[in-house]
Amino acid sequence: MALAMRAKRCLQIVAAGVLCAWALASAPASAAQSDTVSALIGSWGGSGRVTYTDGSSEVITCNAYYSGASGELRMAIQCRSEKNPINIRSRLRIDGSRASGDWEERTFNASGTATGSLSSHSLSLNVSGGGFTGRMVVSFSASSHSVSITTDGIAMKRAAIQFSRR
Repeated sequence: MALAMRAKRCLQIVAAGVLCAWALASAPASAAQSDTVSALIGSWGGSGRVTYTDGSSEVITCNAYYSGASGELRMAIQCRSEKNPINIRSRLRIDGSRASGDWEERTFNASGTATGSLSSHSLSLNVSGGGFTGRMVVSFSASSHSVSITTDGIAMKRAAIQFSRR
């Protein structure tokens, strides 16, 4: 009798393990990616440097705001400098490890589509439209992140910014 009860208990444990493994394998990738995106949500402050196509560069002071919900990430990055402000806006759809949506830089009148990928600590986007192309990489942790932008076709050639959470 005791052997039959132990065998039944063993089968219950194995069945529970199989169900748990199935549930984890069936969980949508977007849930894990939503957790990744949530690391960016909130307000950030920082500084960096912008370089222009004429070779000049200057220090920038920036604020970044990220918001979003299930499957979406919105970003607003506003930087001040002596020469030109930088005003980036983006609205992205997140589907697993893929990101796509709209991107714009208002001062240099650049707007277009953004496509790229999301990993546990970075978002990489290729942006293009209206005669410009570019790449934006956001590398992040819970307390800091960096933004690196390179473009072709507008006066802003590149920007590198380091942020910390406010």
